[in-house]
Amino acid sequence: MAGVLAQHVVFLGGRGVRYEERPAPPLLAPWVAVSWRIVTDVDFDLRIPPDGCMDMIGGDVVGSFSRVGFARLEAGSVSGGVRFHPGGFPALFGIPASELVDQRVPISDVMRGFRSLESLARDAPQPDPLLRTVWASPDVRSVALRSGYSERQLRRRVLAATGHGPKRLIRIARMQRLLLAGRGESWARSAVEHGYYDEAHMVNDVRELVGATPHWLLGDGRFLQVPAGRAA
Repeated sequence: MAGVLAQHVVFLGGRGVRYEERPAPPLLAPWVAVSWRIVTDVDFDLRIPPDGCMDMIGGDVVGSFSRVGFARLEAGSVSGGVRFHPGGFPALFGIPASELVDQRVPISDVMRGFRSLESLARDAPQPDPLLRTVWASPDVRSVALRSGYSERQLRRRVLAATGHGPKRLIRIARMQRLLLAGRGESWARSAVEHGYYDEAHMVNDVRELVGATPHWLLGDGRFLQVPAGRAA
């Protein structure tokens, strides 16, 4: 379908659940990653892994998840929303992401008189560029060495922008890349390629973040994967 992107973050759907993402308009692209839509033909319990992002769904803002979330999708339902880049929502709205972690609140509680994202984008700063470095890095120490910031400074900035400390955001990013890429030749090789010590480390880390092993999440058609082609 024209305009539909390769997946921005992992989506753990299944048969009878259709998921689409569309690019943000150019004016909003520095802050907004995609708009998304889920169409369900069956009753489905959707597993939502942490992704470092915040969303707007209807008239609500959904803070970044610190742990796996679940949503009950009824057969015949259509859901949709806007997903922000890590740090995008706080930059637009001027509110620390740490205040909204694991919460869903009306947008009117966050900003009175909110009109549109476009109106905010005219004067908003762009997301903290440090986040891209953190997202792509293997550990906090390498970020500190590359950026020149102390680990305390890194933590303060990343926490305000995403609601997560740098170490946890790096773990989330690594898990997202692993699940988007899939098993590959073997899980042992995928573990090493994505920066885990070994397969056991990968399994335990993903289980802690998502509540299940990579093999279970990607097996038996439970995972709807669009070929990955875009970094977060």
